[in-house]
Amino acid sequence: MKKNEKGFVLVFVMAVTAALSIMTSAMYFYYENDLKSVSRNSVMQQVTLAAETGLQEGQRWVSDQLNSNTFSLTDIQNSFHIDDSNNACLNRHGFNDQNQDVYFARRIQENLGTDFAKFEAVSYEVFIQRHADVVRSIYFSEQGSKNGQGKDTTYIDRSFALVENFKDFPTDQFTIEMWIKNEQPTSTYNMHLFEWGREWDLVFKVKNDEWSPRLGEVVLDDQSDVGDPVKDEWVHVAWVWDGGDPDTEDTGNVKIYQNGVLSGTFNANIGARQKSNYTNPPEILPEGNFWPLAIGEGLHGFSPNNYLTGDVKIQSTPWLGNISEMRIWNVSRSATDISNNTRRRLTGSEPGLVSYYKFNEGTGSIAKDYNTSRNSDDLNDATIYGLGTVGTLWETEIINYPVTSTDDTAPTINVPPGEDLVYYKILSCGNGPQGQIVPLELVVSAPVQKGDVGDGNFVLTPQDLNGVTGQEGTPLIVSLDNLVGDINVEGDITIQETGITNTNFFAFKRSMEQCSNLTSFIEFDASTVYNEEDCAELDDKLWMLEKDAGTTSGDE
Repeated sequence: MKKNEKGFVLVFVMAVTAALSIMTSAMYFYYENDLKSVSRNSVMQQVTLAAETGLQEGQRWVSDQLNSNTFSLTDIQNSFHIDDSNNACLNRHGFNDQNQDVYFARRIQENLGTDFAKFEAVSYEVFIQRHADVVRSIYFSEQGSKNGQGKDTTYIDRSFALVENFKDFPTDQFTIEMWIKNEQPTSTYNMHLFEWGREWDLVFKVKNDEWSPRLGEVVLDDQSDVGDPVKDEWVHVAWVWDGGDPDTEDTGNVKIYQNGVLSGTFNANIGARQKSNYTNPPEILPEGNFWPLAIGEGLHGFSPNNYLTGDVKIQSTPWLGNISEMRIWNVSRSATDISNNTRRRLTGSEPGLVSYYKFNEGTGSIAKDYNTSRNSDDLNDATIYGLGTVGTLWETEIINYPVTSTDDTAPTINVPPGEDLVYYKILSCGNGPQGQIVPLELVVSAPVQKGDVGDGNFVLTPQDLNGVTGQEGTPLIVSLDNLVGDINVEGDITIQETGITNTNFFAFKRSMEQCSNLTSFIEFDASTVYNEEDCAELDDKLWMLEKDAGTTSGDE
């Protein structure tokens, strides 16, 4: 079918780097398999071609790294640098402060004339930077009852999370760690990060800009300073208890770590205590699966005062700010274990892990316990209160990596582990024979995964597509039995010959294309028949449309 006979039925297809989603405000370049095969006449056209090729090579490198068998995000962080911004390409991209070093993950340099004499004096230079992470968390608003008022069993007007009967809470030693962001605007307040058991059995709170943890009524900050509760930024806190001996005076058996660094060592001798009709043994926290865990709030015992028959009472000391990645262990973890894993996601099967809350659900009223080694009946899912009523929110942040430094030390990012999508910035420059420079820049969003995705060998079945979540949110999916090629065929996704509509076809994004209607593209419509190389908007992004080149179902 000739191109001009009529509009082709078009589909969104995967290109060689289909695992990558290209987002840039201005540049969508068309290319064949190799940009260098495209003829450009003037020197500036050749330099522009070099910059475009650099973008392609940078994108390919990111894809290869993310899909290598030895894949690790830590391997492609910003660990190399250019001293004093002393690089012409970086200067053209705005890094021209001679007091700063510019950090990057990869530098690629190549001469286009390696295979084509026409381009022998034209080269490209590429810097790839780890650009941003997507971080999700739960935000508690402090709205509702507070300041010790309303200590009752009504949860609807509160912003917090609760496990009413926590199973297998560690009672003779523990490590409890989490990422937090304190959003208190004042210096006079009292709020609980979490509390477990009866009142004062185990509580980590902040009072008047000071940490104030308590263990079995032992107030740790009475012994020395616990640490500095930094406000308005993410902080990782870990609380370690080594346990105690009833026959000795325990010293140094409690440690508090902040951002992986030991901030205080304390003594805790836990005595027998009668409360809520229960007496705990010395050096042992209350045993049994009767005890609540409040996250973002405090506890006030039971009503009536009996743990077997009473309902949980809340302290009304709510948290204001964000919480992410809460991990409860029944072992006392070492300083190395803590510092090496603050920004690493757990598998959920680690030895000693009791419960694991990522707080990244983004929707719903349940914070899942992501422990994968326990039976489903033994998991401690938490119920979220205050969503839609008193300001509790699921939040998503895109947090940029710092890439400049003035002290020869690689800048670091101090936030919770990111989601399964990371961003890289590709800074490309084409370089001409008389010093001409053409800078191009784009941001690549890349799914964090291993396997074959990104190498160009795609064999997709309807079952494959039904399990894919897409770039963002839920994709449009219908039965593709008659649209997808043979399972043994290698290559891009294949569909039926023309004569069908675009209705609800799963939308994939293709990389770097030149829109034929660059100034007039409109919102994608499933019933419209498009022309080849038309572009359309979908979910606030620009998508390239490509014709179905097949003549029969299954033909590539």
